Amino acid sequence: MLNVIEKAQNHAGMDLTTLSGTTTQVATVELNEKPLLEATQTQPRTVEVDEKALLQAAQTQLQTVEVDEKALLEAAQTQPQTVQVNEKPLLEAAQTQPQTVEVNEKPLLEAVQTQPQTVEVDEKALLEAAQTQPRTTPKLESPYLDDVAFARLVDLHLPPEVKKSAEVELARLGDAAVSQQLMGWVADAESSPPHIQHWDSWGEEKDGLVTSQGWKNLWRFGISERLAALPSLNKEYEGHARMIQLLKVHLFAPASATTSFHLILSDGVASLLLAHLHDSKIDEATRSLFQHAYERLTSTDPNEGWTSGLWMTERAGGSDLTPTETTATFSPLGPDDNSKDADGFPLGPWVLDGLKWFSTSTEGSMAVAVARTASGLSAFYVPMRRAVKVNGVTQVELNGVRIRRLKNKMGTKSLPTGELELKGMRGWLIGTEGKGIGEIGVVLNITRIHLAMASVGLAARGLSVARSFARVRKVSRGTRLSSVPLHMKTLAKAHVTYRAHLAMCSFVAALLGRTEQLQAASPPQLLDLVPKSAQDVSCLLRLLGSVAKATSTMDCVGVLQTGMESLGGVGYVENDDMAFNVARLFRDCSAILIGEGTTDVIGTDVVKILKGSIGPYVVKAYGRWVESSLPKKESMAPEATIISQQWSELETAISSNTMEHLTRNAREIMQRVAKLTSGILLLADAARDDNAVAMEVARRWIQPATLLEGLSAEQGLMLDQQIVFGDQPTWLGVL
Repeated sequence: MLNVIEKAQNHAGMDLTTLSGTTTQVATVELNEKPLLEATQTQPRTVEVDEKALLQAAQTQLQTVEVDEKALLEAAQTQPQTVQVNEKPLLEAAQTQPQTVEVNEKPLLEAVQTQPQTVEVDEKALLEAAQTQPRTTPKLESPYLDDVAFARLVDLHLPPEVKKSAEVELARLGDAAVSQQLMGWVADAESSPPHIQHWDSWGEEKDGLVTSQGWKNLWRFGISERLAALPSLNKEYEGHARMIQLLKVHLFAPASATTSFHLILSDGVASLLLAHLHDSKIDEATRSLFQHAYERLTSTDPNEGWTSGLWMTERAGGSDLTPTETTATFSPLGPDDNSKDADGFPLGPWVLDGLKWFSTSTEGSMAVAVARTASGLSAFYVPMRRAVKVNGVTQVELNGVRIRRLKNKMGTKSLPTGELELKGMRGWLIGTEGKGIGEIGVVLNITRIHLAMASVGLAARGLSVARSFARVRKVSRGTRLSSVPLHMKTLAKAHVTYRAHLAMCSFVAALLGRTEQLQAASPPQLLDLVPKSAQDVSCLLRLLGSVAKATSTMDCVGVLQTGMESLGGVGYVENDDMAFNVARLFRDCSAILIGEGTTDVIGTDVVKILKGSIGPYVVKAYGRWVESSLPKKESMAPEATIISQQWSELETAISSNTMEHLTRNAREIMQRVAKLTSGILLLADAARDDNAVAMEVARRWIQPATLLEGLSAEQGLMLDQQIVFGDQPTWLGVL
C-alpha cells in the first residue's frame, strides 16, 4: 500500500513506460482514474505511511476512503505546492469515509508481503492534466515573440517584403537564444574560462591559448548566423542588412558568452579593410592581402571565418592613445627572404615592438594594432601567425607576439583578454603613416554601435527574466508579483528606459545602413525620420553613434540592476542556469561601459563633435531632424513642446559656452541628446498606429517625473502591467 500512495502522488515525475508495465503485477487495486488524477495534482511528492498499521487495519475491516471530488478539484487548481500528510489521520479517514473501495484483506495482505502494489492510471489523462497545471517556475519565451518593443521596432524599420524574409532568421535566432543547447554552451564557457598553456609536456615553450568547447561552439554559431557577414550581403536584404544585423546582435548578445564581441570587432575591421579596397592608390600586394582578410572576416563558414583583434590600450594611456609606446620600424624583408604568414602571404615590411596591456581576440587570426612611427601614430595589419621551416617541415608559430597573461576580470570572464608582448612582429601599414587615429575611428564607429545594441540586448534578457518571475512568484496571501503595484511600477520604469534606448540604437542602425547603401528604400513610416540629405545622415550618425554607446550602456546597467533586484536573492546568485543568471548579464554589461572608450572619453569626443570644426554642420543637421521628425498630432502636442524647448536650451548652451565648460558637463549633454532623440522616436512609434501603451511609454520618458502620479492605484497598476507585459491582456492566461 505504501507504493500505491507514493506512485499516485508522484505522478508528475512518473515514467509512463514504467506505468504501462505495472499492469503485469500480481496484486492490483482497481481505482477510479479521474478522482485519482485530480487527487494527485494536489498531493505531495512523497507520503510516508506506517505500513504495519495499514496492514492491521486491512485485516480487521474494509477500507473506506471518502473523497470530496468538488473540493479536491478546487484545491488542485489553486495549490501546486507540496503538502505534508500525517499518516495516522489519513488512516483514520480511510476507515470512516463514505466513498469506498472494497478490498479483500487476505489477497491484500499477501500482496503487501510479496511485492509493491500497482495502480492503473489513464496515461493520456495524466499527461493532459500535467500540461494544464498552473506554472510555478519561471519560463523564458523567445525574445522575438515575447518582447513587444522589439516586435514594434521590426515593423517600424523593415519594409513588408524585407521583413517577410528576415523574420524567419530572427524567429530562429530568438528560439535558439533561450534553447538548452546554447545555454549549455554558455555554462561551459563560463565555468571553463580561457587559460594559457606556456609549455608542452616536454618542456617546450608553447604560448597556447586554451578556450572551452562551449566558447568555440558559440563562436561557430555566430559565424553561421552571419553576424559579421550581413553588411556584405546588402543586396539580399535590399539595403537593410545592417538593420537586420543589429537586430540579431540584440537577440544573440545575452546567449553568446561574449563571443559576439569577437564578431563585433571582425565587422569593424572588415569595414576598415573594405574602405581601403575601394582606394585606387593601394598597391596590388596590399590589395590582395586585404581582400583575402576581408573575405575571411565576412565568411559564413565557421571553418573559414576569422576573428580580428584591435590592439590599442597600453599601460601609460588606457583609452587615450596619445602616450602609445609601441613602435613600428620600416624594415623590409631582404630579396632572398621569403617569409610568409600562415596563409601564404608575404610578411609585412614593418616591425612592431612594444606591450599591449589590454587586448581582446588574442586567439584571432589577425589584428589591427596602433604603433608609433617617425610620423606619428599609425595603424597596422598584423597576422597572428607565420610559417617557419623546422627540419625541412613547414610549421606555424606566433608572428612575434607572446601572450604574457590573461586578465582576471569582473565580467566577460569567458572572453580572452590579455597582455601581449610584441617583439619583431611584422605587419602592413593601413592607410597613411601618422594617420592611425582616423583609421581606428572607422573601426570604433562600427563597434560602438554594436556595443550599444548588445547592452540593450542584455537588458532585454534581464527584463524577460523579471517578467517571467513576476508571472509566477507569489507573495502575501497568494498574490503574484505581477499584481503588486509597487513592483510593477518599478519594472515599468525599467521597461520605459529599455524601450527608449532600443528605439535610439535601432535608429542609429538605420542611419549606418543608409550611409553604406544610399539607394536603400525606407519604409513609409521611416520617411520622415531618416534625412534625405546624405550629409545630414552622416552628421547624425557621427553624433548619435557615440551618444548611444555612452548612454545606452550606462542606463542598461541600471536596468539590469533593477531586474536583478526584482528577483531578490535569486537575482544576485551566480547560478548555473545561464538563461536566468542576471548577475552574469550585469557583469558583462558593466564591461561594455569601458570597452571602446569609457563614458567620459566618449563624452569628450561628443563635445568635440558639437563644438569642433564640424560642430556647426552637426548642430544644424540635428536641429532640422528635430523639427521634421516631431509628430504634428494634437494629442502629442505637450510632449512635442517639451522636446522643442529642451532642444532650444541645448542649442543655446552649445553656442554660448566654451569647449572646456561643455566638456566638464559632457555627461549631461549626452543624456540630454539621448533623451531628445529617444523621445522623438518613441512619439513616432506611437503616432503610426495611435497605440495607447506606446504613447504612455513616450509620455513617461519625455515628461519630468512627479512625486505622486494622479492615477489611482488600480489605474496605475493596469498601465504598468501593459507596459511590462504588452498592451494585450493575454499574459494573464499563463497565470
